[in-house]
Amino acid sequence: MKGFKEFGVAMTGVFPVKEAVELAELAESLGLGSVWFAEDYFFRGGIPYMAAAAMATEKIRIGLGVVNPYSRHPALIAMEFATLDEMSNKRTVFGLGSGVPFWMEQMGIYDKKPISRTRACVDLVRKIMTGENINHEDKFFTAKDIKLVFEPIRKSAPIYLAFEGPQGLALSGEIGDGVILSIFCTPGYVKFAWDKVAEGAKKAGKSLENYEMVAYLPMVIDDDLDKALGIAREFSKLYLPHSQAGGPLMSHAGVKAEDTNAMADAVKKGDDALLSQLITDEMLQELCVIGDADTCIKKLHQMVDAGANTLVAFPVPGTEPLETAKILATEIMPRFK
Repeated sequence: MKGFKEFGVAMTGVFPVKEAVELAELAESLGLGSVWFAEDYFFRGGIPYMAAAAMATEKIRIGLGVVNPYSRHPALIAMEFATLDEMSNKRTVFGLGSGVPFWMEQMGIYDKKPISRTRACVDLVRKIMTGENINHEDKFFTAKDIKLVFEPIRKSAPIYLAFEGPQGLALSGEIGDGVILSIFCTPGYVKFAWDKVAEGAKKAGKSLENYEMVAYLPMVIDDDLDKALGIAREFSKLYLPHSQAGGPLMSHAGVKAEDTNAMADAVKKGDDALLSQLITDEMLQELCVIGDADTCIKKLHQMVDAGANTLVAFPVPGTEPLETAKILATEIMPRFK
């Protein structure tokens, strides 16, 4: 897909379910295109969020970004996906990714073969969601006479993949209906992602005409730049130390491997002051959407020019998600039509 599609908002398990539903209802009333729910361990679950939002809205797209092929068997994923699709009347977009290795290792379920395992998972999920009786066995999963006892409302609901690296992005182009890019993605990374997606699509002989690139973007929209930077810094402390040092996401943002490793060391030492120093203002302005509305609009246009189709405001503690949604709809969205 080429060009801008829509603005969306996201919600994470930091916020109560009631607030997630209020955000979905408000986003729909404001004319935003989609609302996305993250499943971060060990916060509130993304699927209950999604179910509650589906029952409270009528038109807005509802995305799940993302579940993984470790903590759930594909049969369970297919069952949940098909149920959510019925609840929303075909408004759902489902995200699958390998999960954050740090969290997976905490649960002792990470086998370090995310690409192969995700490919196998998507294949089996799609088979089961046809509603047919399925017998299947591969290196990772077994299905013996599995059949949903209800008829799926859609036999091919969209499944988007979420990966950072080149192999995962290529896989998303090969077998996915779209891709969900991680927070901290930049225009340079978006271009990189499209190149890798195109490689995967070419391998499969597949058109990208209807393929969607969704970008999760931490947004702190505030006329007080110092205040905005402070909020973004506290948020970034939760994620940057656990980023892949030297990986493409950080590399395209100009964050060196030694920077990421230094942040991780600061966390291990419990040195919050050092961590704050390591996350510079310049780094934050590259990794996030920060500042007054005009500054944010400029950054968002850069993302669209690079190839991002759907721009999703990722919630940052210290901001008000409902207020962010209002600003997106009233001050920013009109500048993209």
